Amino acid sequence: MDKKTDNSIKQFILKVADCTPGFVTAYLFGSYAKNNQRPDSDIDIALIIDELNDSDKFDTQVQLMLLASQFDSRIEPHPLSNLDLISDNPFAHEILKTGIEISFKRNTKIQ
Repeated sequence: MDKKTDNSIKQFILKVADCTPGFVTAYLFGSYAKNNQRPDSDIDIALIIDELNDSDKFDTQVQLMLLASQFDSRIEPHPLSNLDLISDNPFAHEILKTGIEISFKRNTKIQ
């Protein structure tokens, strides 16, 4: 992954952490996590949000997509609740198995 893409992801995560109540952590998954991305690949990022209700996931995803477009149009946010991680959700289990947790420091200045 090039530095510009890496920086866009980090800046997006910092913004999500700053403006999303209950945000816990993020995982890069899919082709970028496996390092087999193509020029047309999206950047899949799972965003773990404490107590996110299933009924709110769609609206949350739309808001996160609008936010992501400010950083890189390839970023594809996937909001999940902390409960998804401990349930029988195969999508969440695959993210935990193959994804890469994105480290960040809260209250870091967003450039």
